[in-house]
Amino acid sequence: MTEPTLRQRAIALYTPPFRFEHGYVRDSNHQPVADDDAVGTVASRVRNWGRIQKLPDPEALQDEVGKIMAEALNAFWEKHAK
Repeated sequence: MTEPTLRQRAIALYTPPFRFEHGYVRDSNHQPVADDDAVGTVASRVRNWGRIQKLPDPEALQDEVGKIMAEALNAFWEKHAK
């Protein structure tokens, strides 16, 4: 069987639907996906390092989640900002 790609592994970390509450984006299993960090520093940061750090190639996996989040935001804006 073929090893899953980095993208597939990143997508498998979370289960939709996602929700925003108390400064966090969480999945349907209450896993933190992103938060708003300290006010004025960044728009959002990828979360769940405690879980991700135990997986193979954790830095690349966390970066891939960030890329997926950016792609999702771009798709949303393209669809709704017309």
